[in-house]
Amino acid sequence: MEKVRVSSWQFYLLSFMYVLGTTFFLRPGGLIAIAKQDAWMVWIWTGAAGIGLVYLWIKLAEQYPQMTLVEICTAAAGKWVGGAIALLYIFLFIQVSGWVVRNLGDFMTATLMPRTPISVFHIMMLIVVCYAVTKGLEPIIRSNEILTPVIVFTFLIICLLMIPEWNTERIMPAFRMNLFKTIKETRNIIAFPYIEVIALMMVYPYVNKGKKKAMFLGVLVATFILCAVTLFMVGVLGPTRAAHGTSPLFLIVQEIRIGPLIEHLEASVTVVLLVAIFVKLSFTFYAAVLGLCQLFGIKDRFWIAAPLILIVSSLSLASENVVENIMWDSRYVFEYEMWHGIIFPLFFLGLTWFRKRRAQR
Repeated sequence: MEKVRVSSWQFYLLSFMYVLGTTFFLRPGGLIAIAKQDAWMVWIWTGAAGIGLVYLWIKLAEQYPQMTLVEICTAAAGKWVGGAIALLYIFLFIQVSGWVVRNLGDFMTATLMPRTPISVFHIMMLIVVCYAVTKGLEPIIRSNEILTPVIVFTFLIICLLMIPEWNTERIMPAFRMNLFKTIKETRNIIAFPYIEVIALMMVYPYVNKGKKKAMFLGVLVATFILCAVTLFMVGVLGPTRAAHGTSPLFLIVQEIRIGPLIEHLEASVTVVLLVAIFVKLSFTFYAAVLGLCQLFGIKDRFWIAAPLILIVSSLSLASENVVENIMWDSRYVFEYEMWHGIIFPLFFLGLTWFRKRRAQR
């Protein structure tokens, strides 16, 4: 294990920011397009599912204390089967890193710098993240501890400035959605962001006392904020306008006017997005590097982190455009990540229970 200890407060902030991350930029628009005025309610059942998944992963971690997720794989299922599943988890962390980087590139080219090649944003961010990962977990945790208030404070300022634009009639009529159809069409939200939280199990053994409560609270508070953000966007923009943008929050900021001089505050949202992407990307990248080092017994993280820059950058270009990325997300992401978040943990718990029963007999 890496010689670093994480406090419960730091782990709470990490759980909170990992769920919030880029979610409040990317998810509300598609969610409002499906559920209209009732979009904020979807976070209630998806958040409950996320809490249930966290409970499942913590139960698994309690069976193998002081082990990361990759180490649990090999301890529960053996060297070969467990190693293969550990590789699948590592590839998930790499792929999530690619998705996060692609979100950055799409946002920057669509809003602020359309003539800049998208790969420039990918490589610039990945070089910074690679440097942070080679320095270890502690700089990432401390950076998140410093940067989280920046995101929260910026968002609060945006909400306060747009209160005059709020119209209660835009969230009416309520409770009109088809429940079962909406659940089917929004199942991908369980995958992103909630199933992806399993990456936090790579640092779970490094956390001091109170880590279970910290993880639960982080996911719960982030879910509450996502619910409030979605409701705020519907009340300010209306369901039609909010559903037609990939980032409704950016549309809200474009309409902020403070007197005759202060306007076009889009740069503030860009800074918040960059901070959120750095926090989430640095941790998923760290989880992938740490997993490979533990699985293959590599001591120096640099020789893993540096080549991963090219791999993540290549994976981020797998989809040709934003529409293709959205279609893949809505159709396949839950079925893909369900194996990592639900089936494999249940498989490991079943194997552990079977071994204990056989040992008792």
